[in-house]
Amino acid sequence: MPRIQVVQSHDVTPEEARRRLETFNADLRDRYGLVPVWRSPTEVEMTRSGASGTLRIEPRQIRVDIELPFALSMLRGRIEDQVRRELSSLFAG
Repeated sequence: MPRIQVVQSHDVTPEEARRRLETFNADLRDRYGLVPVWRSPTEVEMTRSGASGTLRIEPRQIRVDIELPFALSMLRGRIEDQVRRELSSLFAG
């Protein structure tokens, strides 16, 4: 399966990171159908038919790991670029 892995650095508390990621999670749900469920205060599990992933808040970075179905493999680059842009806008500077 095609895989997207994105790491974004941050310098905020886990609570602030989670607050900022609520918007990001809503966008993943609306745009790509990935339904986010918080499994812990620092980890989100995302699922949709044929795709799954996790988002983890670590002390200095956010890690996103998504496995796409083969049907979306042609869109992998576009989806990965969008994830990078959105995380960067939430946590840059």
